Amino acid sequence: MRFLLSTVAIIVAAPALADTFETPAPVRAATLYPDGASVTREARLDLPAGAHQLVIPGLPADTDPASLRVAAEGAVIGAISLQTGRALPDGAPESQAIKDARAEVDRLERVLRDRDAAVAAIRAEADASEDLLSFLRTLASSDNAATGDVAGLTDMVAARMLAARRAGIEAETRALAAEQGRAEDERLLNDAKARLAALQTPQGDQAALVLAVEGQGVPARITVTSNAYNAGWRPVYDLRLDQQAGTLVLERGLMVAQRTGEDWSDVALTMSTSRPSGQSTPSEVYPRMVSAYDPRDRMARTAAPAPAMKEESFVAPVTEVEPVVLDAATVDFQGATAVYRYGAPVDLRSGVDALRLKLDSRDLPLDALVAEAVPAYDEVAYLVADTKNPLAEVILPGPATLYNDGVMVGEMDLELTAAGDEIHVGFGPVDGIVLDRRTPDRESAEGGLIRRDASQTETAVLEAKNLTGRDYRLRLIDRVPVSEQKEVVVDWNASVDPTEQDPDGKRGVLVWESDLAAGATQEITLETRIRWPDGYVLSD
Repeated sequence: MRFLLSTVAIIVAAPALADTFETPAPVRAATLYPDGASVTREARLDLPAGAHQLVIPGLPADTDPASLRVAAEGAVIGAISLQTGRALPDGAPESQAIKDARAEVDRLERVLRDRDAAVAAIRAEADASEDLLSFLRTLASSDNAATGDVAGLTDMVAARMLAARRAGIEAETRALAAEQGRAEDERLLNDAKARLAALQTPQGDQAALVLAVEGQGVPARITVTSNAYNAGWRPVYDLRLDQQAGTLVLERGLMVAQRTGEDWSDVALTMSTSRPSGQSTPSEVYPRMVSAYDPRDRMARTAAPAPAMKEESFVAPVTEVEPVVLDAATVDFQGATAVYRYGAPVDLRSGVDALRLKLDSRDLPLDALVAEAVPAYDEVAYLVADTKNPLAEVILPGPATLYNDGVMVGEMDLELTAAGDEIHVGFGPVDGIVLDRRTPDRESAEGGLIRRDASQTETAVLEAKNLTGRDYRLRLIDRVPVSEQKEVVVDWNASVDPTEQDPDGKRGVLVWESDLAAGATQEITLETRIRWPDGYVLSD
């Protein structure tokens, strides 16, 4: 067998060795990162004692030579060469896979030949019947037929022709039956030939690893680890709200995919939050140079721009906790890196499978379930669940699909949430809670050309109507202006005192919480007055 190899060698290859062995090394384990993977292959074979050359074909052509790490049990590794684009010397032994593929081609060719021979033999019977019919027609029209027993000859010819025709029909029927399945045999043969051709001529996106090994006379186990860049994983979630039961469930999963050019079968997967391909050192701060010039001097030269700083991504640190046992995987932390180990081997085909692996299902505390109303922007209220992260580890950022009483209602991006941090999740509109914000009395009063004072007054009526047949806990949210100057004074008054002001540090935001019974209406009047000195211009 020949391999297309280019001379990308880690160590200059050793001189030709006595024996050359070829063995596959399928992927047995992979550690996936958000961008990239570390792939471990394994080969097992019997190596006689002494020096040999070992060829491991089928590696992706984009394998990074610097990332290769080779270890052995039962053998000693010498020179290592990753090669693409130049053929190995002749004489490399034919692999067992090629031998098996060639034997299958031979077997299927015999099957097809035997079928064709059987059909030909049957059709020969049909041809013989046609020949007999032709002879009988000739006999019936000969001169001898007019001088003999015409009646007897006619009966004999008629009987023979009938028998010949029946024999021909029966033979053709058997021939058609024997041909059934030939198309399938031909397809199987073509597939077998294609497999053999693929084994004999590696694709252009493959490489071969050539090792100088010293056999110990015992079974050898060779492990090869390298980096793959077309692979990765991300967390995915389902959030399921059951209003009647009053429960909120977080289902956690991992979405994995790879496009390395080879299919993975029975591979042990580990998912790590580490980013080896990302930034590993802090950005450098360059001097900031400033200068000034007289704009009247047309010859002045502008200051040279400061060197552009690199734009790098930042990975938020992960809180270190003790290992936690999950339903289908385990997670622990190596420093600030979260590591998930999936409990069962998986199959992952290149460029085909986007595989979702289940981690676990966790109950979240349902601290509050409210109809949140923002009449300044929305026409209906939205169902919002207040919860927190009860786990002993962080919840990693990722897309989440939202279900309300078994019905999918939307999607959201779940943010990085530390243990104990609050989470607010919206579960779609409550179409029966209608909102309105009216400003029936809005005026702006200013003095004349010379003004001592200016002011603006606004009266807003906030309204929420519950047109549904059930009671809700209403959380109504609005805002008032905020002044950052002592000269600008803001006064406000509400017909109902808010239950919370400036939530989460959002200045000027007001929150009212109350029960909203079925068919009821909640109405709040909010008056705001802004005053500023004469001569100033108010801006928002």
